[in-house]
Amino acid sequence: MEIGIATTMAMQLVEFSFQSMTGKLEKMLEEKASLLAGVEDDAQDMVDELRSITSYLTAMSTRRNLDVQQQNWVNEVREVAYNAEDSIDEFDYHLRSTPYDERGVKGFFKHFLPRIKSLKARDCIASDIKKLKVKVEDIKKRHDRYSLPNEATRSGTATGLDMAERYSDPRIIGHFVEEAHLVGINQSRDKIIGWVMDENCLELIVISLVGFGGLGKTTLAKTIYDDPIRGHFQSRAWIAVSQNYSIKELLKKIIQQISVKKKEIQDVLGCRDAKLNTEKLLSQMDESQLVQTVRGHLHGKRYLIVFDDVWSTEAWESLSIALPQGKEGSRVIVTSRSEEVANYSCSRNRQFIFKVSPLSPELSWELFRRKVFEAPDYSCPPELENVGREILQKCNGLPLAIVTIGGLLASKPDKKLEEWKDLRDHLRLEIQTNDMLSKINQILGLSYNDLPYYLKPCFLFLGTFPEDYEIRRKRLMRRWIAKGIVNGVGGLPDEKMAERCFNQLVNRSLVQPSEFDDNGTVRSCRVHDMMLDVIISISRKENFAVVLNKHSTQTTIQPRHQRIRRLSWQGGSSGLVPNTDLSHLRSFAAFGEDVPVNDYRKQRLSRAIDLEGCRNLDDFHPKSFSKLCLLKYLSLTNTGLSELPDSIGDLQNLEFLDIRETYINKLPNAIVKLQKLVHLLAGGYIKWPCMEDSFFLNVYLPKGIRKLKKLRTFGLVRAHDVHSLQEIGELVDLQKLGMSFGFRDLKRKALEEISALLSKLNGSLRSLTLANSNLKKALDEVVSPPLLLHKLQIHAARGGFPAWFASLKQVVKITLSNTRLQLQDLQVLRNLNTLVKLVLGFHSFDDNYEDFVFDQVGFANLKFLEIEMHSVSFEEGALQSLEILKMDKIFIGYSVDGIEHLHGLKEVHIQTENDDTIEMVKNIAANHSNRPKCFAKLLKSA
Repeated sequence: MEIGIATTMAMQLVEFSFQSMTGKLEKMLEEKASLLAGVEDDAQDMVDELRSITSYLTAMSTRRNLDVQQQNWVNEVREVAYNAEDSIDEFDYHLRSTPYDERGVKGFFKHFLPRIKSLKARDCIASDIKKLKVKVEDIKKRHDRYSLPNEATRSGTATGLDMAERYSDPRIIGHFVEEAHLVGINQSRDKIIGWVMDENCLELIVISLVGFGGLGKTTLAKTIYDDPIRGHFQSRAWIAVSQNYSIKELLKKIIQQISVKKKEIQDVLGCRDAKLNTEKLLSQMDESQLVQTVRGHLHGKRYLIVFDDVWSTEAWESLSIALPQGKEGSRVIVTSRSEEVANYSCSRNRQFIFKVSPLSPELSWELFRRKVFEAPDYSCPPELENVGREILQKCNGLPLAIVTIGGLLASKPDKKLEEWKDLRDHLRLEIQTNDMLSKINQILGLSYNDLPYYLKPCFLFLGTFPEDYEIRRKRLMRRWIAKGIVNGVGGLPDEKMAERCFNQLVNRSLVQPSEFDDNGTVRSCRVHDMMLDVIISISRKENFAVVLNKHSTQTTIQPRHQRIRRLSWQGGSSGLVPNTDLSHLRSFAAFGEDVPVNDYRKQRLSRAIDLEGCRNLDDFHPKSFSKLCLLKYLSLTNTGLSELPDSIGDLQNLEFLDIRETYINKLPNAIVKLQKLVHLLAGGYIKWPCMEDSFFLNVYLPKGIRKLKKLRTFGLVRAHDVHSLQEIGELVDLQKLGMSFGFRDLKRKALEEISALLSKLNGSLRSLTLANSNLKKALDEVVSPPLLLHKLQIHAARGGFPAWFASLKQVVKITLSNTRLQLQDLQVLRNLNTLVKLVLGFHSFDDNYEDFVFDQVGFANLKFLEIEMHSVSFEEGALQSLEILKMDKIFIGYSVDGIEHLHGLKEVHIQTENDDTIEMVKNIAANHSNRPKCFAKLLKSA
């Protein structure tokens, strides 16, 4: 990546750091003014100075090239921002380090110890603020002393010829691709040409090609634009929009390409001066006159216009008003990395959005061979094929990377195995340092550069996850919030802001969705390997995060003088020298079985610790959490822990605790001290070592759980007595609740309390899970049922739905197992018009051999249906919205009929021990009008 772009990114990241730090100081001035006595003026001066620097950085961030002195200045400013944040957090730590319960402390210590700590903290922050103020002023003076006049102003106006001289757009390669290198494009091209030439639609059609940077959207659009179909149109234009555009200049280019006559321009301008040529006439036009000229010339004509590389809806909106609708069969093609742009430009008809996908492994190999080897057969020597395919795995189907890396190998006259192996082993370094490969990072880096300042750290944080890791949306959002990367603004809650940031990354094609939930919301995503390299490169340069993996060395992490603030351990430790200072660490995440031993008490500034999946994690030292009073996020899910220490109660700021899939079966009494806890996740299925089958683990509650008034997510927990149920009923803000019961727990009084609990929470509950017992009587007797439920799971013996189930008008997902219902109960489910996902698990209905019959009635919006161990048939017209059908454990004796009647089907999954059933389903899918994907698994007979 060229230095200018990298430095621009650096400045925008520093801008975020300064805004974050300024916000913390202002909040401190508002909330803790008395504790800043004596330095409040210094603190306010520092806030004003930081605002000034931030404004300057914003102006500078439009420049593509900075000199060495400016780069050094940006680095200095960044470190000041980080160090200032350290000081603020240290102050915060000292203020919050007073124990939760001091009832055992008497006399002097009870009343004055907190005050003494506050005074010490004030002295520390006072000293630090004075030092930082001097440091900031010194950096500012030094910069002013050596910088050129009006530098910031000049930086914002470097456009036109000046910019063209200093910057070459790497995307130009998409315009000039040899025909031999057009691999895997024919099917996509033919489909879009079919849209372009559709004679049944004479209205203007906008076609959007959308996808990740480097997928070949421009190349695909160019092959269509240059196809013989061009003779079908009376006017054509190819307009490259890009990030930095001028609407007036783009309109002028349209006018020039569609060959508007000089007289038409004169008529609109009202100028008859024959001495003025077309270019001078256009320069005198304002935007509305340019629009009028384009519209006037295209009116009544059949035209084809391509707008390549559109980054914003604003750009499309300004251009689209120049396009007359008409009934001549005109077409517009838009290429963009943004799904928002695609949806906006195709708002009249979303069926013309075409998502460009990565190449398959075989097509990737074909493209690679055509780029590296010579015609006519493009054959690869056998000794090079394995290494070549290993190099391609890194490209992950990205044509830009395949062609660029292939070009590098093609430039070497001798195809030596050792050279190929060296490239394979050091590809990441080569992409960073080899000029021939630099365009990969340049093109991918454009997406990062286009992000607003608040999204940049969100995106860089993705680099703390391993390569090809499936990142869950909720996990990512909660960690953003815990680390202060995302904060709610203008009354918008943190969670809503984090969700908005995640959706923006998805819409900009910066992450690749891998799983969707019942509402079509992205549940998890992945980052393309090549983009991950860009993230890690920027992150390392800006000391945003340190990643330790098997390739890490001290030189690839960060300079010795920089403090480590975010650490991601991914199976390597060689990059850290012994006794590395981790006292400034704000977050730690470990990925892998064997997490290194770590004394978390030394990480007192930590906001988040994520140990999910570290199966060999030993039990914590009793005092492990005693110093982590700033910690907000702690994930221990799927670890080998069997208990939590009482020191968990010292985590006074903890908002999220996840102990699912652990061996912890009882919460410690100290858990009730966590007054800020919002999400407490526990229980679930777990396997003991050396056991094949998993079992359900109940987690018992201590007394006093009612004190956790901020809880919104709670479960899955064992409500083992009436007192536990009564306490849960007092958590009136609960939105998601999961409870399990034993047969011995449910005496008459307990059943009454379950009914009362659900009535108390009827206004807040959105998700409810009930497991492990017969709850029919309790559910039947709920006086004020929770009718606002979106999700409902019942894994318990019962005999029929309570009457109030029919009134669940907002329910989206229902999961049933062991409910042993009668087939007539299916009618209740049919009439739930909001239902999107239905899972009918093991013994959800009594007679497994009597068909589930789905006819034309009901299930109006059902998109996902999963059925386990049951016969099923679908009549003509049934489940018209169904997209995914899963049939699990369809053993011999069970039947499956009528899949061909599911006209909207996109995927069909089946697990069965019957070969004939698999063949039948495959044949139906192959001949289905919608050609759904078929996933079949043959089960071994018992």
